[in-house]
Amino acid sequence: WVAGEFGEQEFLRASEWNQVWGFDPTLYLPLFHFARLNRIRMLALNVDNSLVRTVSLKGIAAIPLDKRENVSDPAPATEAYLNWLFPIYAEHRKGESSRNAPEFQRFVESQLLWDRALAQRLAEAAKAQPGTLVIGVMGSGHLLHGHGVPRQLKDLGIERVDTLLPWTPNQQCKDLTAGAATAVFGIPEPRPAAARPLLGISLETTADGLRVASVGRNSIAETA
Repeated sequence: WVAGEFGEQEFLRASEWNQVWGFDPTLYLPLFHFARLNRIRMLALNVDNSLVRTVSLKGIAAIPLDKRENVSDPAPATEAYLNWLFPIYAEHRKGESSRNAPEFQRFVESQLLWDRALAQRLAEAAKAQPGTLVIGVMGSGHLLHGHGVPRQLKDLGIERVDTLLPWTPNQQCKDLTAGAATAVFGIPEPRPAAARPLLGISLETTADGLRVASVGRNSIAETA
């Protein structure tokens, strides 16, 4: 990508974007274009979603090192991290949830492995080029209060870690507590997108595939 060998769609296919990350690529492509224009080296940090799901089902001890993309054993979660993760876990559970439930312990392990994977790639990059500024782009849940990736980085010997978090207009000021990050920056309310034109047809399924059932008056389809 940085060398200019891929267009956007080629890059998204080659990186298996939808399988590995899945979030709308338009949220991130400005960063990719910035790196491309300035010839900034980029590295993939994430692990496959299937690995995180497998750990949440079986636990990290059940998966050999060579089967978890060589991600090393993470530093254990702090009590504060457990307190932050439990409501997220409970929200997606049916019925009562317990901090002592094996399912919750495996959920924590899956998050720790995810944090460790991101931290390990960043640490490897930093150690390969001492003195170089390495910037990781990831979800804020991996960074808040230093519980996730920053803690794993320090466990890997990277002591100087700063975090920068965005704060959107729909987030409450009362939730912005001391120690959430090194710095926080505000993001303005997005401008509403222009309405997309409609083609102006309705379709129905037939034995052979699809059939145009109707064409709207004064529509693009009628003009065509």
